[in-house]
Amino acid sequence: MTGRAAARPAVGFSPRGWGVLVPALALLMYAPRADALPRYTAQYGQNCILCHANPTGGGLRSAYASQFIVPRELASSQGAAADGPVFDPEIAPGITVGADLRTLAWQREQGTGSVFSMQGDFYVEARPTGRIAAYLEQGQSGGGEVFAHLRVLPGDGYLKAGRFQPDYGWRFADHQMFNRRYLASRAGADDPRTAMGQGLEAGISPGPLTVTAAVLDGRPELGQNYAARAMLQRRLGAVNAGVGASVLRRGLADGHSRAAGGFWYLSAGPVTWLGEVDETRLDGRLGNLAAQELTVRLVQGVDARVTFGFQDPDRAERTGARRRYGLGVAWLPLPWVGLQAMGNYWNNDQGNDVADLDRYEGELMLHVFF
Repeated sequence: MTGRAAARPAVGFSPRGWGVLVPALALLMYAPRADALPRYTAQYGQNCILCHANPTGGGLRSAYASQFIVPRELASSQGAAADGPVFDPEIAPGITVGADLRTLAWQREQGTGSVFSMQGDFYVEARPTGRIAAYLEQGQSGGGEVFAHLRVLPGDGYLKAGRFQPDYGWRFADHQMFNRRYLASRAGADDPRTAMGQGLEAGISPGPLTVTAAVLDGRPELGQNYAARAMLQRRLGAVNAGVGASVLRRGLADGHSRAAGGFWYLSAGPVTWLGEVDETRLDGRLGNLAAQELTVRLVQGVDARVTFGFQDPDRAERTGARRRYGLGVAWLPLPWVGLQAMGNYWNNDQGNDVADLDRYEGELMLHVFF
């Protein structure tokens, strides 16, 4: 098959509609707090720090995650004893290491395709005391998060200083999710570290509410570049629910970029739904973004995955729009190996900002981690 000029679906999608309806429903419901990839946050009803050294998620996993949750509750197999003793990421008292290696193979219907390394990160955390830590991430393209982390604030709070990815919305591991790919670029940014910045960040978690705020580097002066995020989590009978909002402003040489939006999750039994809608301002122009992920656990270690992404670079679809529909499966056969196969369909309204044709594509990703 060949690429085709875009045709808008008969049933349109309004990201602002989802952004109003879902958070409103979640906020209207009340129950005591439930006892954190983002879908695990939803399934367990917990903050990211339960499973990651970084309190805002991603990167090095905690010993609790790598030694208990992943092998016993997430992976299909706990790992054969024939492979020898389970690796302990704490290689010395107070020194923990980890890694994420992701390789993606993709093929489009026109015959184009490639195999490339999406991620090659190595992590080290040194913790001289229970409240103070130094964190280093070395990526395959150079750079990464480097910060000091102090657990000294009330409300299970922390301070972070250094270079880090500001806390914003959902931090999906899938770099092609639209809230990551198009947040800082109308044409799309292949490097997920485009949002990386230097600065100070603080966070607290009083009860069911988690709030973070950061002051970042950039132009024109201190205080003009910042990030903030707040999320409320509840247990509603058999359902874990969460709703939040975030904002990110970064100075540029000739102006600034800004993003603001809402996000949510609902999880009950084997079904988990996450969503996010954002309004972006780039070069003085407003745009809309939406990203949604629905997963269904088939058996332990195997999840069916459905995704949807929407991007309108100028908010009125005058210069084009993108939509991507995905369907596939994610499998953790072992506690340190993940496989994901996805089929995606891109439906594009062509314009000055969108030159892409409609297309189908397939993806196969291998993830090795510890």
